[in-house]
Amino acid sequence: MTDFFKRLLNQPEPPAAPDVPPAEMAVFLRSLDDRQWGRYAFSREPLEGKFTPQQKDAYTAAANACGAEWADKLAAEHDTRDPLTLCGELGLKLETPATPAGGGQVLFAQFVQPDEITIFTDCLDKAETLGGLLPARAKLQGILLAHELFHAVEEANPDIYTRTEKIELWRKPFSNKSCIVCLSEIAAMAFAKQLLGLDFNPYALDVLLVYPYDAQAACGLYAEICDLMKEE
Repeated sequence: MTDFFKRLLNQPEPPAAPDVPPAEMAVFLRSLDDRQWGRYAFSREPLEGKFTPQQKDAYTAAANACGAEWADKLAAEHDTRDPLTLCGELGLKLETPATPAGGGQVLFAQFVQPDEITIFTDCLDKAETLGGLLPARAKLQGILLAHELFHAVEEANPDIYTRTEKIELWRKPFSNKSCIVCLSEIAAMAFAKQLLGLDFNPYALDVLLVYPYDAQAACGLYAEICDLMKEE
């Protein structure tokens, strides 16, 4: 199950971050390019310390290319760029409950193997409270759906780049190779961006969709991203 768009609630309080208006956040986050968002993605990669900055950028470029190519491939094969239509064409089931069962977390969307995508509509409701800073409801749902659609593509195509690219952790006495988890997320964002012709990377939603739930958590994440960009 993939659930990138998730933030846990009721966690230990992080250090207080400066309050930043969501409109200011949106301007900055939309200005970041795909390579910069790759650095953010790698900051959350379990194997983050195994890569040089140059390797991170190369992996990011390859993952972005993978996502964009698959978006164009599916659009051409099915003569549509509508994620909902593609969902039906690929035999995927779409569920739209308000919130996840059990509570305790903010979850925007998920792909559940082998063929189910869930969009939690509570986040769409709350997004409307930001006064037009985010895309309109239907488009926002399409972005979330497109992201999860890529994960369904991965499930159906085990030879896809994001599944086959691995890093060798050690060689002796036996070679051990591991997948690079964040490549899947980078590619899924690129897939959604290319499929829908977006002028920003959907990674921006990772902050902005959190804001209506927990403004301080969103400000903390925003501050973290700003600090990452200062290291560029």
